[in-house]
Amino acid sequence: MTQSALARHLDVKRQAIHDLVKRGIIEIGEDGKIDVATAIDVMAKTLRADSKTVAAIMAAPGENAPEVADAVPPAPTLPPPTEALDATSYHVARTLREAAEAKIAQLKLRQMAGELVNANDVRRAVVALSATARSGFERIPDKLADRLAALGDPHECHALLTAEIDQVLEDLAAGAESLKLDDVRA
Repeated sequence: MTQSALARHLDVKRQAIHDLVKRGIIEIGEDGKIDVATAIDVMAKTLRADSKTVAAIMAAPGENAPEVADAVPPAPTLPPPTEALDATSYHVARTLREAAEAKIAQLKLRQMAGELVNANDVRRAVVALSATARSGFERIPDKLADRLAALGDPHECHALLTAEIDQVLEDLAAGAESLKLDDVRA
């Protein structure tokens, strides 16, 4: 059977068969044709179970290649379509599960190395710092009201307010530097 005929028979793209030939998975005989039974057996054993070509092999052959119906011997080694789909589904599910477990392991490793932190812990830290900042700024009027009332020069008022705001911001920065997420969890 030719590459094009095999592609039509399996209902896959001709390029997929050509690539398998090019990679040496499917061999072409001296007559330039492919032994269908051997090709199907090799593809089923070497390709990923979730590939389109393997799914096409596992499906019942269509009526799209009547001229090759006599050339294709029945393949008793292939399971019925429902078993193939179950096996493929199991293989895909297992692969997905293992990939997810690998990602979780990578995240845990990065967390242990200190590269990742829990988002809820970060939110709590931001709330704590915001509350500290608000408290510091709310104390400014109570602290400076009498002194500002006694001053008559706007430049002195501005300088006094600026100094107090700078002090609150310095205290906030110092608190942020010393804050650890472990302190927020408690």
